[in-house]
Amino acid sequence: MVFERANGTIELNGHLLEVAENSFFFICPFQKKSCKISLSGVKGFHLVFQNDFLSDFFDDKLFAYRLQYFYNYQYPQYLQLVNEDYNVIRFALDEIIAEIKNYQNDSSHILRSLLYFSLSKLNRLYSKCYNISPNIQSNSIIYKFKELLELNIRTLHSVTDYCNLLHITRHQMNAMVKEHTGHTSKEIINNRLLQEVKTELRYSDKTIAEIAHSLKFSEPNNLTRFFRKMEGVSPSKYKDNYQNDRN
Repeated sequence: MVFERANGTIELNGHLLEVAENSFFFICPFQKKSCKISLSGVKGFHLVFQNDFLSDFFDDKLFAYRLQYFYNYQYPQYLQLVNEDYNVIRFALDEIIAEIKNYQNDSSHILRSLLYFSLSKLNRLYSKCYNISPNIQSNSIIYKFKELLELNIRTLHSVTDYCNLLHITRHQMNAMVKEHTGHTSKEIINNRLLQEVKTELRYSDKTIAEIAHSLKFSEPNNLTRFFRKMEGVSPSKYKDNYQNDRN
């Protein structure tokens, strides 16, 4: 979601983010979001990719995982650009729209180039903003780890689980993840698991025991201890606070 001009807020991944001039919001499949945006004077783009479009279009099934702003639970999936940088992205998006409206035999090549440029340029700007690696050609194991995390977070919570799936040692895993993200493998897993628990607390009517069972915690107390350590409050208190704020 690209806002050239707008006022309001978007809640995404537990972050309450301001919708302002030249702001970008990067939303992954099935991610819950809540928007409070004034429709008066709003101007921007809503760029939506159908399932597997990016992986098929670029012949790289891990392409979406290579971009730091997708599937990132350590930093807000949000970026605000200065006018100079925004105008570069805006030009590419305008060219994409013009090419689609005037589709020709070679349009797919032009669209692929424009889209790759836009997404990669945004990745570089996002990485600079949050001081993380902009490298989208790192060891593919990193991106496979991100993919496996999305597929298995509800059942697998340990570094060893993912090392076994990737057929690498714990030391190899930690070294690669630390270099690419600035965080340890365990921190990445815990942050992703925390978001899954928060989603259940906000958007379901399940009890703490039911959430613990669905996320494969051995018992509810283990979920409570995990959540309190990560968030500083109990899951029940967090749910009460969220519902009160929402109301």
